[in-house]
Amino acid sequence: MSIRHYVLFATDGFVYLPIDKTLCPSPKSRKKVYILGFIGGLFKVNDKIINPKLDWSNRKNWKNILDMKGNATIPSPLIFGEVGDRIYITLINLGMKERPNLMDYHTIHMHGAHVPTQLDGFPETSFGVPVWTNYKNPPPNMTYFFQPEIPGTLMYHCHVEASEHIQMGMYGGLIVYPSKESLFKAGIKQNSNGVWFFKGIPQPQIPKSASNRNFAYNNIHTYFDKEYVMLLSDVDSVWHDNVNKGIFFDAANYKPDFWLINGRSFPDTLLPHPLSLLYNESESDFVQINYESFVRVETDQKFLLRMINMGYQVVPWHIHGWHFTIIGKDSHLDPFIKLSSLFQLDESFHNEIKNKGFTVSIGSGETYDLLLNADDKRFEYLNYITRGQDGFPSFCSQLKKLYKADSKSVFNIPTEPVKCKSPELINYLQICQQPIIDLNDKFFPQFYPMHNHDDYKITNKGIYPGGQLTYIQTDTPDYYVDDDIN
Repeated sequence: MSIRHYVLFATDGFVYLPIDKTLCPSPKSRKKVYILGFIGGLFKVNDKIINPKLDWSNRKNWKNILDMKGNATIPSPLIFGEVGDRIYITLINLGMKERPNLMDYHTIHMHGAHVPTQLDGFPETSFGVPVWTNYKNPPPNMTYFFQPEIPGTLMYHCHVEASEHIQMGMYGGLIVYPSKESLFKAGIKQNSNGVWFFKGIPQPQIPKSASNRNFAYNNIHTYFDKEYVMLLSDVDSVWHDNVNKGIFFDAANYKPDFWLINGRSFPDTLLPHPLSLLYNESESDFVQINYESFVRVETDQKFLLRMINMGYQVVPWHIHGWHFTIIGKDSHLDPFIKLSSLFQLDESFHNEIKNKGFTVSIGSGETYDLLLNADDKRFEYLNYITRGQDGFPSFCSQLKKLYKADSKSVFNIPTEPVKCKSPELINYLQICQQPIIDLNDKFFPQFYPMHNHDDYKITNKGIYPGGQLTYIQTDTPDYYVDDDIN
């Protein structure tokens, strides 16, 4: 059990959303959108101070803290811990830089968390944190408390004038991992040699390097190699402009024109996330989880998508290329996964009763945990891709003819990580033309889109492509297929 203390400062700021489909749009090709949000992050774990600049009790920090005014982000910092941890969140209201006359209270509502009503963050039944105005005295503040009992994917947001403050951007991800103790109670343990066991049976599919944070739930079937948070939201820029100007907006006229993943719309969803750059990578807490939305995995890796919908519209989330398994919803283990483990069903039957799909509808305020395996499909596909079969010419030869007919018909794809100054681009014609060392070189990397399947929502102010769209990039595995695939 750890004591994890976060400090969040409520304030305002701006985001700059792309309005054309250029990979790295210029400032002139962006819409400046006024937002409200939180800034800050993890202050300390137990007695170890992670970020001393967040210590509001130290008067020497007050100037730096006040300089944070006007620097809100979408989304707000990630909050995470393990089952049994004591999580504290201190909220300080800095007020607004752009609109100093806007003296709104703010709260923290941990959406889906079991907390006492006094700390639920619903102001009409409790309280709001006022703006810090007297700089001779310490800022007014409130520290919220949450001791998670179960793992899963949650969220937090301000609940003052929730219709407006959530739309304006006051939300973030809240992730709870199993603890070693909660896994042990479920029959999952790791011995001193690093070998994992479930009810006394060795689990060779789980590497020795795995930790309790490689499980989404207290269940052996929820192991993953990598994880990604996909926090979805939608923006009506007219509403945001009205708040900036102090003009009333009738929420019944809500009409979004931007759709976001982790606070950004495509093509920015392919770029490194600015919040990740704030993390100290030497601190292990920040290595595993962040707001990156360009998914990059090795073939055969299991990866977890933590889907969170903070928008006001249902999102039919569709993933190309694979079928996912729903392992949890709203921080609760899927009943089919639970049933399989309860009766220790064999692997073939376990696979039959999985809750699988390729599109899931995520309502506002819902979370889903989707587990995918980057299956190796070269044995099924490579003959056709490189040689042709059943009397059909190979994909590579057909693509070459398309390129000769129209060189613009073969599109360039940015590879992860994308660097705006010198982005690395590739297309499948280039992959086909790679020197033949082995056939893997004519197959990887693979790129799979995932997006909101209300396809008008993969636009930015009506311009396609944009919105809630991003990619999964799969790379060559550690092993190679034999050159003779037949």
